[in-house]
Amino acid sequence: MAARCILALRRDPMRIPAILLAAAVVTSAGGAAAQDSGAAPAPQAAPGALQEIVVTANRRSESKENVPIAIEAFSSDQLAATGVTNVADLGTITPGLVMGNQDGYLQPRLRGVGTLAESPGVENPIALYVDGVYYATMPGSMLDLANIESVEVDKGPQGTLFGRNATGGLIQITTLDPKPDFQGWASVGYGNYNTVGTDVYVTDGITDTLSANFAAHFSDQGEGYGRNEFNGQYVNKTQDLSLRNKWLFRPSGDTQFKLVLDYEQSNSSPVLLPAPGTIPLGGVPYTGPTQGVDGYFQPYNIVHQGGVSLQIDHDFDFAHFVSTTAYRQFSMDDSFDGDLTTLYALALNIETFENHRQLSQEFQLQSPAESALKWVGGVYLFNADANWNPLLTAGGLLAPFNFIDTYSDQKSYSGAIFGQGTYEVLPDTNLTLGLRYTIERRDFHAAEILVLPGNFIIPAGQADAHTIFQKPTWRVSLDHHFTPDLMAYVSYNRGFKSGGFNDDLIPAAAFAPETLDDYEIGAKADFLDHHLRLDLAGFYYDYKNLQEVRYPNGVEDIFNAPEAEIYGLDIDAKAALIPNLTATLGLEVLHDQYTTFPNAPVSIPAGPPFGGTIYTTGDVAGHRLAQTPDWTVDFSLDYVVPTSVGDFIANFTYNYVDGWYAEADNRLRQGPYSVVNSQIAWHSSDDLYTVTVWGRNLLDSAYLVALDSQANGDFAQYAPPRTFGVTIKRSF
Repeated sequence: MAARCILALRRDPMRIPAILLAAAVVTSAGGAAAQDSGAAPAPQAAPGALQEIVVTANRRSESKENVPIAIEAFSSDQLAATGVTNVADLGTITPGLVMGNQDGYLQPRLRGVGTLAESPGVENPIALYVDGVYYATMPGSMLDLANIESVEVDKGPQGTLFGRNATGGLIQITTLDPKPDFQGWASVGYGNYNTVGTDVYVTDGITDTLSANFAAHFSDQGEGYGRNEFNGQYVNKTQDLSLRNKWLFRPSGDTQFKLVLDYEQSNSSPVLLPAPGTIPLGGVPYTGPTQGVDGYFQPYNIVHQGGVSLQIDHDFDFAHFVSTTAYRQFSMDDSFDGDLTTLYALALNIETFENHRQLSQEFQLQSPAESALKWVGGVYLFNADANWNPLLTAGGLLAPFNFIDTYSDQKSYSGAIFGQGTYEVLPDTNLTLGLRYTIERRDFHAAEILVLPGNFIIPAGQADAHTIFQKPTWRVSLDHHFTPDLMAYVSYNRGFKSGGFNDDLIPAAAFAPETLDDYEIGAKADFLDHHLRLDLAGFYYDYKNLQEVRYPNGVEDIFNAPEAEIYGLDIDAKAALIPNLTATLGLEVLHDQYTTFPNAPVSIPAGPPFGGTIYTTGDVAGHRLAQTPDWTVDFSLDYVVPTSVGDFIANFTYNYVDGWYAEADNRLRQGPYSVVNSQIAWHSSDDLYTVTVWGRNLLDSAYLVALDSQANGDFAQYAPPRTFGVTIKRSF
């Protein structure tokens, strides 16, 4: 039946409601025929049954199966077992999520919604929240997942409760809270490429009302995945240090204060190399290993980021109050070869000094737990300052100039008021209404100078501009519980992503906000005494003013495409059918196209002997969106073997992506690829020791995380190759 549903969906998107309704009926008949239709509490789960998953998509803790949103949720143990160690790995276990990574900029794309931009004033349309704090910077989203309690991926627009840049969805990370008793762990590991790593976590009570924890992560890759053949130095090499400290103060049963401090430093050398089958300007293509490069300039990427947040919770008689105050700072020094050649006369080096600062304040009021009307409302204030200081371009291709320096500063002032409520309007039927109104101002200043030999400076222009936009977003949802184990829902959601200015362009060039209307229908059900769980969601996106990216003369230009549509089907299943064996299956099938896009950029390879890329324009209506595969599948098995000396736990995780196009003209393409991760862990019978042998990308699949055209030649960036190693952990 699943195959027929998928085929019918691809042929006719308007059949989504009928398909999901039929699936819900089959679900109800097969797994709940003997259940009473009232929404009584679900019975106690049987031994070996699947555990309840708690999520916070509605800004309150609820069972995942009761929330009318398509959600993927993972515990820290699940992340570790599947080989997910940082945010960029989440695509391996989340159907429909493709994680782009261009020279340190994390570019998640969920259900076809994302961005290919890489500049200071641009934010992701897949918002990232850590412990309730929004992370605005794209490079700053590249976080390790040490000391994590859970990760939640909410699909579809989440603009009502999470703001202007949750157009395509939301990633929520929750770190461990301090405990009142002394406990923790320490681990050391070693892997190929001479990689060493260690993690330390400790928590304890300081007084009866105050507790704290501290987490540290360090990893050092001694050898790069490849070399720069021009100078023999390693490339694709990473060293990372992250620290997190959390304090929890509970002066009374009604009040708590949570203070979080974090810092991360990363040193890496990601490489961009000529896209497969293309020729860079200069006519000499690179033909070496995919993890190497042959360029005049040695790449590097140095990131420093950190922040502090204070969350205050207090229970009044009439509501629960939450205040979240946060400050974050980020800097990145980055250098990459923009022309992919060893010839200095044609070389182009782009070096950026990027800085971000953000300050946010959110006040929330939430209904009491026993309230019949579940509501939340609040105010959100956000201020950010992002700049190039400067963006420096050098190399023989600029002759007679030594450098071109671009200084830019883009400030954001955003405020929003929001509210959402859920009420049982009929027996077992809940209506949810939500509304948010956002006002944002963007101020932009930029200047460019040309530097001749002898440091003679020629001013080349400057820009000053501002823009203001006001946008409402909303959510309307109706869900019905046919039985305690079967819920179906329909919803209509609107999200938007803020507009702004191109950081690289003088005179100022603005781009408008993009909006997305999501029409969704879904069902969530448990069968076989909670040993089988199935979630289905069908959706249709009406996507307007898409923020597209082009690179005329190698300079980023963000502009708006008029309209596109995306529709698809999510299927998530989890089963614990035999003792100690759990299977998880996720599938997403998509259809996407630009419905209107005249005068779109169209790239044409120049070919030998000179290479490079020529640009023209054309109508690409009917073409596919960037980095949006037809199919994504993930499948995992977890098997536990208890013994007298402890438990042996084996995991196998498989991820398949059915390929995607790089840009709107659909010329460059990443073909289908598969990723396999696996590990075997031994847990001692006293729970003090764990030894894990792990492997990631065991098929050594060479697939791309970035692929773009530019005048100097099309460029690509590859995901890490096969890695493996062993980790020893001691708990206390």
